[in-house]
Amino acid sequence: MWGGIRLHPSLGKGEVPRYFLPTVCWIYRPVLWWWSSIGSILLRDPLPNVVVYEGFTISSTRHKAKHMLNRVWVCLISLILSLSPSFSESSFAKSRLPKVRIGIVADGPYQDYGWGKVVKSKLFLKEILELTRGEFDVIFPKNRFVHGNWSVKRIKRAVDFLLADPSIDLILALGVLSSHDISRRPYLPKPAVAPFVIDIELQGLPFRLGTSGVRNLNYLSLPHSFERAVKAFKEILPFSKMTLFVDQVVMEALPQLQVKIQRAAKANNLEITAVPVETYIQPALAAIPDETEAVLVTPLLRLPLSEFQALAQGLIDRKLPSFSLYGREEVELGLLASIAPEANTLRMARRVALNVHRILLGEDAGSFLVFLPEAERLTINMATARAVETWPTFRVLTEADLINEDVEFVTRRLSLYAVVREAVSVNLDLAAADRRVAAGMATIRNARSALLPQFEMGSSATMIDQDRASAGFGANPERSMRATGTFSQLLYSDKAWSDFTVQEKTQISREAERSELRLDILQEAAVSYLNVLRGKTSLRIQKDNLKLTRSNLELARVRESIGSAARDEVYRWESEIANGRRAVLNVQAQLQQANVALNRILHRPLEEPFMTEEASLEDPLLFGDLNRLFAFIDNPRHFGLFRNFQVQEGLNVSPEIRRLNALIAGQERTVLNAQRAYWAPEVSLQADVDQRFVSDGAGQAGPPLALGSGQDNTQWSVGLGLTFPLFSGGRKEATESKALEDLRRFRLEREATIGRVEERIRSALFQASASFPGIRLSREAADASRKNLELVVDQYSRGAVDIIKLLNSQNAALNANESAANAVYDFLIDLMNIDRAVGRFDYFLYKEERTAWFGRLTEFFKQAGVKPSKHMTISPF
Repeated sequence: MWGGIRLHPSLGKGEVPRYFLPTVCWIYRPVLWWWSSIGSILLRDPLPNVVVYEGFTISSTRHKAKHMLNRVWVCLISLILSLSPSFSESSFAKSRLPKVRIGIVADGPYQDYGWGKVVKSKLFLKEILELTRGEFDVIFPKNRFVHGNWSVKRIKRAVDFLLADPSIDLILALGVLSSHDISRRPYLPKPAVAPFVIDIELQGLPFRLGTSGVRNLNYLSLPHSFERAVKAFKEILPFSKMTLFVDQVVMEALPQLQVKIQRAAKANNLEITAVPVETYIQPALAAIPDETEAVLVTPLLRLPLSEFQALAQGLIDRKLPSFSLYGREEVELGLLASIAPEANTLRMARRVALNVHRILLGEDAGSFLVFLPEAERLTINMATARAVETWPTFRVLTEADLINEDVEFVTRRLSLYAVVREAVSVNLDLAAADRRVAAGMATIRNARSALLPQFEMGSSATMIDQDRASAGFGANPERSMRATGTFSQLLYSDKAWSDFTVQEKTQISREAERSELRLDILQEAAVSYLNVLRGKTSLRIQKDNLKLTRSNLELARVRESIGSAARDEVYRWESEIANGRRAVLNVQAQLQQANVALNRILHRPLEEPFMTEEASLEDPLLFGDLNRLFAFIDNPRHFGLFRNFQVQEGLNVSPEIRRLNALIAGQERTVLNAQRAYWAPEVSLQADVDQRFVSDGAGQAGPPLALGSGQDNTQWSVGLGLTFPLFSGGRKEATESKALEDLRRFRLEREATIGRVEERIRSALFQASASFPGIRLSREAADASRKNLELVVDQYSRGAVDIIKLLNSQNAALNANESAANAVYDFLIDLMNIDRAVGRFDYFLYKEERTAWFGRLTEFFKQAGVKPSKHMTISPF
């Protein structure tokens, strides 16, 4: 049986015959007629001049009445069918839940930015439905979603209508004006939540011990008041005359606004001129007094986004610094600064949903806290600051979140790859090493010259006194001119050959020293760049921690205002803010030092600005075939063999060992020369020629004698010389002894260097094996610390924990965040240390060289009788 109708016995449980719905509709036609009549009455326009939202599109209820009446029929039929056994148990469970109808009133059609975007997101409705699911059947009737089309009178009538409607159990005001209207009412017959309050004092709203103190009334207000915004603006730059942009409708809704603005102006020694703003900005810009020094922009609810952008540009063109009362989003659009953080829409929506849920459970809305604590988060648009030529002080910049901090005209952009490439081409130390190597080549040529033929030419003109010339019997005429030539060739000299060989070996050591310096420069440049990135990250973390401390200070002030905390907590957080500022200054100094160090390595002006590119773990130039490498290091045995292979590779290419090998080879030749010095002579060939061209004056030679008996004007000689030092006072023995000791010293240094190179390679590999998985572990620790801090902050805001536990949690989160942020840089630095230890930087390996390197690695494993694991991909995250 169902409603007096016997179903066919052949039908199974829950089945309904085809004729069932028409039969039911015919039987219940009087009831359907009665409901349709009631629906027609209910669907008449309940409130003239009030626009009803259907979903989030604006429509008139009169034009929709016919369609909604048809939907009533469908709903009634569905209602009848819902009584059928064919419907699920969940349908029955839902029908048994208490029904709650929430009416929504808004100010008017919203724009797509600022609070308009918040309202249009539907997030408030979703959060309420999600939180009350399973306890209440919450309904948002479409014909009870109304707005006043930006008219104060219409908004008031809309609120009156929802308050008088017996079908509405609770009112949600999604707008600044509607929230103000509801919050100003001394009596509310039903609960109302108004989450869009700008300034409690400025709007003259009821406030008692952190609550509204009015039964059924809960509003939400951020703790950043208008007067606090003015003080923060003056901290950025001094001014005495300010213009205040206020929406015209807000000025109409708050007739006491002008009085309160002038009261705030007097308290801050200012002259404030309020300028109303409609939907176009040019009239407001034209109304700015000429003597204005700054502009404070309140939420301009009706101003389109394009007009707001024109507002920001117009203020920049007039060189006027601007401050946003709404928050970060408007600073990103071009205003100078704001202390309000980025709108946390989800947090606000969840707070509203929580308050609605508490109301439905029977609590009085007037007993809920009205503050939604948010940290002051000073945001400054540095591009706007440069455009209006306003420069905040270091004290202000210390805790500010800077947008467009990198100067736009800075074209110098650096990456890790670009830095190491540039370093080897412009570094002055490396350039000096190149000159030393070039000088060494000249030294080699100088040593080789002693082994090659030597030829000298000369000429002379002589004039002596007549007496001496006459007494010389023609050998020394009074006036003479002659030319001479000398040729010599060293036929055998072990010392000369030894000097030449030693210089060649010394040149190899010079080149090895240059290679060693080149590797050091590459490592220093890469580490310096990573230190710059580390400094930027640390600065961001310290600023975030300072912002969190500022948020906790606001919490402490709220707790003090409602009597749940003493004044000492406020002082403690103020002390922590001072410490946080000092930490920010220290990190800023370290970052500037890192910038200077990097510029020095790159031979740039030390304070030349540059922009950086984040170093990524996915950089193919940096890691190459990193995933392929994991097959050789995925277990202790493989990793041990890999370390041995890297040691072998490093010892083969180490410039330190190559330098010592060259010095040893040269010293061995020096020892051989010292030993041959006991018996090896020096043999040389020499020839001379002397030609007299002029012989005149007294004492000149007479005519030559008979043929064969006189001398002509040309003299020459050829000789073979052999020298051998028989005794040198013990110099040979001392030279040999010194050469042998130097040789032994070089060999010991080589052994020590081999040990140091191997130690450096193995230590770097062990360090990287820890830092790589440390990336994931540190991020897990940071995530856990963040969650713990969120819980403790929430508990602190509710008075469940003391300040000591919150401080400990905040410090733990700070350390964990720094560790997580630095983990990637630590691993990258460890990779640079491995490359330096092995003597090979992946940035300078071509694909063929990498393939050959993997070939040697595979062969090394093969010779050890070990097969690498299958190709795998390992992520540190």
